[in-house]
Amino acid sequence: MIDLSGHAGFTVQLEPRSLTLAFGEGVTAEPAVVRRLDDVRALLRDPLATGPDHLYTIYMGIRVPGRAEALSSLGLGYGAVVYNHGALGEEALRSQGHVHSVPAGTGVAFSEIYEFWYGHGLVYMQDSASTAVSDAVAIEAGPGDKVVVPPGWAHATVNLGGGPMVFGAVYALEARLLYEPLRRLRGMAHYVLADGTLEANPRYGRVPEARRLPPHVVPEHGIVPGRPALAGEIGPLDLVSRPERYPSVWERLQARSRP
Repeated sequence: MIDLSGHAGFTVQLEPRSLTLAFGEGVTAEPAVVRRLDDVRALLRDPLATGPDHLYTIYMGIRVPGRAEALSSLGLGYGAVVYNHGALGEEALRSQGHVHSVPAGTGVAFSEIYEFWYGHGLVYMQDSASTAVSDAVAIEAGPGDKVVVPPGWAHATVNLGGGPMVFGAVYALEARLLYEPLRRLRGMAHYVLADGTLEANPRYGRVPEARRLPPHVVPEHGIVPGRPALAGEIGPLDLVSRPERYPSVWERLQARSRP
């Protein structure tokens, strides 16, 4: 077992062979969900690719004593994902990719915060889940690093390491994860190959060059390297569930990717 508590902010351990998590006393979660190779075939560079069958394990609704109620009051939940390692054909092992829904009356899609606990990953994001992509970024992250998904940006997570990768996530309870727009395009605007290089998806037509950027730092919202989200103030995390309140944050984050 590998102790992840320092980066998670609560007691949790990784069982690397089964790609599962063991939580400390009082910490609960919804039953784990496993994503398998056949679940992502429609979005792969090569739908006939071979690779590990068990791709990743998802834990939603993690409830940490003293933190869960504060999160829920803001319309927030906490989850975690354990990734296998290896390749899917010529691609690095990755998630399906999705975009978040837009809450009624705001016109601004929900956000999400990833905080990496273990391994070496890459979050690929593009400013649209359609062929009209004008901006794309690739952010490599390791233990203690944070990545914030701006409203409306499609995103997928890739394991670039030689072993499991684990991250926690602050998400909006009302958010729906929309997969179909990317399924129609068979994935993101770039495929991340096993060596970490990017290859444009030809179904998008013209694809902008993806910018390689460092992990995010947004101190006023508790997004600081090495500081677990659940170890600090919960209130500032509401930029995930109430994104329409923080246009300056999104302008600042998105401006980093523009030339």
